[in-house]
Amino acid sequence: MKKQKRVAERYECLMPVSLLLKSAIDGQRLAGPETGLLCNISPGGAALLVDRLEFGQYHLVESPQEDENQVLELTTNEIEIICRPIWFHMADGQEGRRFRLGVAFVQPAGSDEMREIIQNVDQKEAGGWKDVWHRWFAK
Repeated sequence: MKKQKRVAERYECLMPVSLLLKSAIDGQRLAGPETGLLCNISPGGAALLVDRLEFGQYHLVESPQEDENQVLELTTNEIEIICRPIWFHMADGQEGRRFRLGVAFVQPAGSDEMREIIQNVDQKEAGGWKDVWHRWFAK
């Protein structure tokens, strides 16, 4: 068995999310929304489970990888996080066709944007996110 090297601790969670493909220039929605499930999260990114990746001419993974002016917006509990897709593959053991999707957060862990997200979580008491954000980002 191959040992995986992790940059940071991952927090296992099952939370509903929404994904949009957006223009990084003007914020215009290009594709989606696609609903999914947040499987785990770390200070640098997250792993998701989604039912589809293609939206007409757009692909949630390939489009932003081919065009740096396209990004994903992950939304849960009214918190919006801009991210970039890193990898995807078919999910094993799932009925129907589902995909696991790995994303990296665009905002660095110590950035003003991430600190604003922490404050937003504090104000909204967004379940398990509050402890996770404080443990990782409120330094």
